[in-house]
Amino acid sequence: MTFTPFIHRTGRRSGFTLVEVLLASMILAIGLTVLLSSLSTCLSVMRMAREYDKVALALGLGELTYPEPFTPSKDVEKDYTVDPDPSLVEGFTFERTVDLKSLKEKDTDKLYIVRTRITWGSGTTEQQGHEELVRYVWERSK
Repeated sequence: MTFTPFIHRTGRRSGFTLVEVLLASMILAIGLTVLLSSLSTCLSVMRMAREYDKVALALGLGELTYPEPFTPSKDVEKDYTVDPDPSLVEGFTFERTVDLKSLKEKDTDKLYIVRTRITWGSGTTEQQGHEELVRYVWERSK
């Protein structure tokens, strides 16, 4: 009788090794992490697009409610200025301010900066969102 120290198996075990299972789990975890981060980015972009649509609506309603005159009278600041109005679109405030841009002292022409601003959100000014449209009105001296 001969003694053989090594036993040869003729049949193989079915299944995965521990290394294969861990590797598959790591690949799955990385894939899910990428998927969830892209989903949160997508939701953020969708929220910003929805806010942009509401801002455009509030700006359009504000321009329809408080139109700018085609031929301003002598008091440009009174014609263009609109006090803050939160009643146009819920959560948004429409306002228009007019600032006189100082030109040369000898020049009698006037340049006005007309700022139309939509604000939304609550809290301090830094926490609120805003969109601003700037126009210039030139009043020529006669």
